[in-house]
Amino acid sequence: MGGVGRIQLAGDAGDVSRLELFLDLIFVFAFLNVTGLTAEQLNPAGLPRGLLLLVLLWWCWAPFAWLGSTIRLDRGVMPVVMFGLSATLFVMGLTVREAFQDRPGGLPGPLVFAVGYLIVRATTLTVGAVAAAGEVHPRRLARRAWPPPLAGALFLLAAALVPAQVPDGVGREWLRFALVGGAIVAEYGGAMLLGADLWRMGSIPYWAERHGLIILIGFGETIISVGLSQGVATAQPLTLEVLVGALLGVALAGALWWTYFDVARFAAEQALERVVGTRRALLGRDAYSFLHLPMMTGLILVALGLKKVLGELQVGSDKPTPLLTLLVLHGGVALYLSGLVLFEVRTLRILGRSPVLGVVLVAGLAPLAPHLPALAELALLAAAVGTTALADLTVFRRRHRRLHAQIGPIQEHGGVTPKELFFDLVFVYAFLQVAALMADDPTWPGLARGLLVLAVLWQAWCAYAWLAAEVRAENAVVRLVMVLVVALTAMITLASPQALDDSSGGLPGPLVFVACYAAIRLLHLASFGLVAWQNPAWRTPPLRAAAPTLVALGLMLVSALLPLPVGDVRQFSPPRVALWVLAIAVDVLGNARVGLRHLSVRSAEHWADRHSLIIIIGLGEAVISMGSAVVYTPVSARIVVAAFLGTALLATLWWTYFGWDSTEGERALAAADLRTRTRLARDAYTWLHLPMVAGIVLVSLGLRKTMSVLGSRGFFELGPPPYPLAHAALFGGVLLYLLGVQAFRWRTTGRGRPARQVLTLVVAALLPLTAGLSALLALALLAAACLALTAFEVLRDHERAATGPVPSR
Repeated sequence: MGGVGRIQLAGDAGDVSRLELFLDLIFVFAFLNVTGLTAEQLNPAGLPRGLLLLVLLWWCWAPFAWLGSTIRLDRGVMPVVMFGLSATLFVMGLTVREAFQDRPGGLPGPLVFAVGYLIVRATTLTVGAVAAAGEVHPRRLARRAWPPPLAGALFLLAAALVPAQVPDGVGREWLRFALVGGAIVAEYGGAMLLGADLWRMGSIPYWAERHGLIILIGFGETIISVGLSQGVATAQPLTLEVLVGALLGVALAGALWWTYFDVARFAAEQALERVVGTRRALLGRDAYSFLHLPMMTGLILVALGLKKVLGELQVGSDKPTPLLTLLVLHGGVALYLSGLVLFEVRTLRILGRSPVLGVVLVAGLAPLAPHLPALAELALLAAAVGTTALADLTVFRRRHRRLHAQIGPIQEHGGVTPKELFFDLVFVYAFLQVAALMADDPTWPGLARGLLVLAVLWQAWCAYAWLAAEVRAENAVVRLVMVLVVALTAMITLASPQALDDSSGGLPGPLVFVACYAAIRLLHLASFGLVAWQNPAWRTPPLRAAAPTLVALGLMLVSALLPLPVGDVRQFSPPRVALWVLAIAVDVLGNARVGLRHLSVRSAEHWADRHSLIIIIGLGEAVISMGSAVVYTPVSARIVVAAFLGTALLATLWWTYFGWDSTEGERALAAADLRTRTRLARDAYTWLHLPMVAGIVLVSLGLRKTMSVLGSRGFFELGPPPYPLAHAALFGGVLLYLLGVQAFRWRTTGRGRPARQVLTLVVAALLPLTAGLSALLALALLAAACLALTAFEVLRDHERAATGPVPSR
């Protein structure tokens, strides 16, 4: 593997780094803001504005895929650059709501958005030019690459400054709309005219995986929209209509997921491998940079439509679904499927029969939708998309089986599969909802209630992580189980505000939560039993292996059925809490005694990958949680500074785990024999990753509450201190995370890191010393301490990083 200066070139089979997944989650925050803004302004003017913003954000993302296929974005100086760009993109995401119309107070939103766009595009081009310094004609290539983004940035700057001089309000909006459209034409038109020699593609597996991940994250956003349809951390009455609607929304997202990740994702990668030179570069540009945009746009529209439709299912809502909402939902599905058809035509040279069938069915349902109740309309739409998967297994089975046989080798890999990442995205969203619950009730009982819910969700996720370590199959039954568990998790997310105390109206919240959780755990036990029954090599696990789980579920069911007062979900019910604590103890300690006799970890790479993904997704979701606190606040200098400080803090947490410890943990896991590996997997991953996840949730809570008190004051106004609990959560979350990482390192390698111990002591000392300071100053001191000691550790390990083996991710 070569390098240019402090930029390392990627190999031919490079994987997508966890740092890039973090960056993609920042884009998800921006996409979510576009969805929220468009949902609030769903009219003939608001919808086109949202689509223009989405197209601009996509073209901010696309260069990172080209860059990552040629250089390592997680090595050398690039992590610093990537986190700086992440903070810039985060600020852009915050200003999405002001990109077309500035709000009073704070900085000029359109200008901040335009400057952020210019910084991101200029930085990616500069890094690409430095990495290409060894090319024959680098200056000529650079001169040809710069004009389109510069023209686009100038159009955006003009859109931010010029319309303010127009007195007429309507004319001002039309002028800004036209200038933003000009930026898009300049960028995309320039990309078409540049020629193939500027589109440098390195690793094909990386290229296909990176685009698959962004599509997968788009599916994750549709699931998040199902949860957001009932509000964030709000105890809306749970009705049968709401739960069925959530189930149908997840079924729709799962059916759309199937259409891409069943065959198209892997067959297109093989098609890209078969061509070389100019043809490969043009195929990568057309099929991925261009044709993935309509698919991503379709998913954003589906998320928007689901949010609006499911939001109307609350108690007492008998309004008909607005026509524009139906157009967005059905149009989003049709646009996604149409993009998939074009993608398959461009890469495989075949007309995908099942997506074409889906487009026809969705178009046929469109005239009926305005006359149907919301649930019936959603059920028919999910059934129409599900028919495409059924058609592949029946009427189109011959070609489908032939394509499956061709892609078989490329699907067999030791890493995390697309279905597992989709599964993890939904669970991490449920984890971060716990932070929202604690933010809604910033008291010590509220904190305890949130941590109990987190512990229960972690147990459910770990159960399926162990199952996936044994079952690596990619068949219809496995995928159906995954979609069902995702649907149940979405319903748990809706019920989590009422997990321990019921609100008036609707179904009993504690019972709904426990019923969904019990269904998830029982489905896991049934799946393990089925695998043991079908595999003669396995010794069928005795019933007593399931006893701890069954006893724990029984205790939780008793707690849900306790006759307690109904009304305030913030009440702290000691009997119910005591039963939950007992259930968690029985589940953890009981399974620790009997589980290792019937479980094993055969792939160290897959097991370590799975848990590292949970950490990086959690860090990315923490940024989303931080931004959600100031979505409706005009962007000020204080908020911009806090955004950069918060991102810097999360960057140090990323380095603490991913710098070396995650790789050394995987090596220790791979070097152990099967019995020792399984015990190490339980101790270092199932158990010791929980304090890391809990720490991230607490940091998310602290950042969220810190951002919420900043407001749009002047930069030099110190402002109020944070809430005492929020301050404790921010510093205590960092402490808990650092302790978890150190315990993980000690368990896997038997060694510690003195710099980490010093950092832990410094954060512990800062906790009481900064309690009375302003929120921004306290965050700055915490971030500075973490950055200083992380920089010391990086410089000390520089020689090791330069001469040692480079981790694969």
